[in-house]
Amino acid sequence: MDSWGDRMPLPDAIKRSPRVYTNLQNIDLDTVTFANVQATGNPIAVEEMNEDEMRRLVLVNLARLVCAGEWNGLLTAGGGGGFSEILPLTTTTDADQYDAGSCPPWNGSVITNQSVVGLTKPHCFPFIAPETGDLSAIGIQVTGASAGDDIYVGIYSQNDNFLPTTLLGYATISLASTGEIYQTSLSATITLTAGTQYWFSMGLKDASSATVRALHDAYLPALGITDDLDQKHFAIEDATQSTYQVPPATFTPDTIDGTHPRFVLGLKY
Repeated sequence: MDSWGDRMPLPDAIKRSPRVYTNLQNIDLDTVTFANVQATGNPIAVEEMNEDEMRRLVLVNLARLVCAGEWNGLLTAGGGGGFSEILPLTTTTDADQYDAGSCPPWNGSVITNQSVVGLTKPHCFPFIAPETGDLSAIGIQVTGASAGDDIYVGIYSQNDNFLPTTLLGYATISLASTGEIYQTSLSATITLTAGTQYWFSMGLKDASSATVRALHDAYLPALGITDDLDQKHFAIEDATQSTYQVPPATFTPDTIDGTHPRFVLGLKY
């Protein structure tokens, strides 16, 4: 402790800490969040008189990241957010949604039509969330209708192996008419975090011969996992499920699939 009653300053800092240590002194490094650090440092002007406080702020955040384990925080809120810093946002543009099927790095460049007949069980495709917030609608583009048919579209978080695992919510979308078809009534509130990878699943409610927009498999990056170097795989199927079921609460990623390329999927916040 110094004469001011604060923790000792940095080696060449002679001022007390009026902001960083004062605001964060009752929070330990296991529980301090990026939001705490951000609230303490925002706003702070980049000028010489604030040098000591900026260094203290960096020091606390670095210690927080180390205590978070495996530097996870460095790749999310603490380190800039990865893909969240390069994916364009709708904001001031006339865009009203994101196409999860076309968001980097899993995106393709050529759109085609794809039959849904083989989606008897849920198939998952990875995507990076471009924006933080709750989804208000999920949509697909139906190019060949099938009266009375529906498809389930689920959103999953992933596990430590970067595979789909926990259902966040799903939409039941009609295949009865062509066009861009959206569902605003979701099974649960689906909250996504920018820069984080999630998976969307596609699975039929009943047998259907409908076709929908998808990305051409000749122009798509594959998942990079395979059981045959001559094959490309774009999806993971949960083959443990019965056919024509709602998306399972826990996805079992047991079968890689090279039959279905990525589908065009609209996400509205």
